[in-house]
Amino acid sequence: MEGSADHRNVSNYEVLARYYDELLQDEEALSLWLEYIEKEPFHTVLELASGSGVMAGILKKKGYEIIASDISESMKEVSKANYDGEYLILNMTDYDLHRNFDLILCICDSVNYLYEEELNSFFACAYRHLNDGGRLIFDMHHPKRLEEFEEQYIEEGFVSGIPYQWTIQSDVYDSSISEHFTFYTKEGMIQENHYQNVFNPETVRKKMEPFYKVQMIEDFVEEEKILTVGYKL
Repeated sequence: MEGSADHRNVSNYEVLARYYDELLQDEEALSLWLEYIEKEPFHTVLELASGSGVMAGILKKKGYEIIASDISESMKEVSKANYDGEYLILNMTDYDLHRNFDLILCICDSVNYLYEEELNSFFACAYRHLNDGGRLIFDMHHPKRLEEFEEQYIEEGFVSGIPYQWTIQSDVYDSSISEHFTFYTKEGMIQENHYQNVFNPETVRKKMEPFYKVQMIEDFVEEEKILTVGYKL
């Protein structure tokens, strides 16, 4: 693919945010999430790593009292097309909202952006913001994804009329997945890199157990996503 000689590298979601829904939205996973959430009597919800606000918008329309949040200002900006409620900029491992929720939700493998040493802070912070009997629910990469992307995956096409290339490759020794996006815009080539850690489910369970009764559904999306539920102790 050809672009201008000018090029630049950007931080997470600085450019990808504007193409996120068209390029990465997973309707099947959204349906599974909604089916699971609607089985339970949740009313107040804090969503972490809300991204483009699709889930927050759906839950708000269904009558949930929801606050969305993300660390990315760019994601907050594009979320206005999907969600018209409160949207906070915060770090999922360090926040203090002075209120509690029935459910704290974190989907789309967002937890995998954390390093293993940050998981304790993530679990503790959520715990402090849950009502008695509340739940922390998140998904994370299944370890099988490391095998899936051991050979580099390459996708090319057009998104919003802009040529792009998307590559994914895992490092089985480092238990990580790297994604590289290149957008060939009129202004030049823009590159954006994303790095995620793939956790051992039993390590995650042990880190959660001081705070929660833990349930894991390892085939939530077969060999792709593990659903993890923490029941506040």
